Amino acid sequence: MNAETFLVFILDILSFYAAYLIVVISLNLQYGYAGIPNFGLAFSVAGGAYVTGALTGRIAMWYYGINSGLDFIDDNSFITDVLNEHLAKDPKGAMLIFFMMLLICIGINALLGFVAAYPAIRLRADYLMMTLIAMAEGIRVIGVNYKRLVGATFWIHVPDLFAWLGDYRRLIVTLFAVAFSFLILFLVHLIVNSPAGRLLKAMRENELTAESVGKDITRLRMKVVVLGAVLASFAGFWWSILNGVVLSAAYTRTDWTFWPWLMLMIGGRGNNLGSAVGTGAVILLRRFIIYYKHSLEQYIPFSVIWLERILLGTALIIIITFRPEGLIPERPIIVRGIKNYRRFLDKIKGKKGEESTG
Repeated sequence: MNAETFLVFILDILSFYAAYLIVVISLNLQYGYAGIPNFGLAFSVAGGAYVTGALTGRIAMWYYGINSGLDFIDDNSFITDVLNEHLAKDPKGAMLIFFMMLLICIGINALLGFVAAYPAIRLRADYLMMTLIAMAEGIRVIGVNYKRLVGATFWIHVPDLFAWLGDYRRLIVTLFAVAFSFLILFLVHLIVNSPAGRLLKAMRENELTAESVGKDITRLRMKVVVLGAVLASFAGFWWSILNGVVLSAAYTRTDWTFWPWLMLMIGGRGNNLGSAVGTGAVILLRRFIIYYKHSLEQYIPFSVIWLERILLGTALIIIITFRPEGLIPERPIIVRGIKNYRRFLDKIKGKKGEESTG
């Protein structure tokens, strides 16, 4: 493997890691801390991708005044080439469209998360789980069959908002996506290590106990699901930006729900560091199989195309049987406010002790 091939291999791993880490963080917030088993992660990821694919090109056409007589779907390749020429010469306009799309993605997917969870948010976790699974399959069916959204069974190109970076585009955008995923990790870390994090764990352990002290559990669950939907949609947003295309059929339950669940179970739920470690372990193993599948084919008695699926099931069985808490077990949350308050009490007690001895 020469230096150029090695760099491509590393960038490929990092792009997968950035996208999946965001999804696993979202799942960890919902299931690891709040106890909400969201098996509809693909719904939010697809929502972010569909919004990016459907609106980025149309907004860029409006911004640059491209001929409105062109059909955005049928003439998509030509329109994208024209837009990329404009974007390569206009960094300010490209970044304006980028942040505009980021805000639109947040707004639309927050609404989609609310709509998806509202029918069953007051019911037990298993009914909510079934509802979210149905919603995820529903949005995929819409994407595959409604051509005007993102091209149905064909893909749709996403204008390159970082074309102005030139030859270093792939490297810088990938590193930017990784930095964005770690920013999300840090923000969730702040949330779960605040009093809000203790409330989420209280709801996870016993909803009746949390309700008995005046907490609105239904409202809290809705907030968590909506926030989780927004976070997961960032994965679809970045995945579309990195690859430059949106293929509606690619957002399946296996790729964007079951794999993130496996990553969380391996790393350890209720632990943000575990999310990062579990995601990295699974991504490395999957990419290794894909890159060296032809070399592995002579050592396995079945077609190598099934190796990933068998890996998913086998790893999940092993981790549940021998290490149900994951590689990094959950640790108690230390709220800084309470910690400082205890230090304050200790200081007061120390002063009183000195006065009494004096």
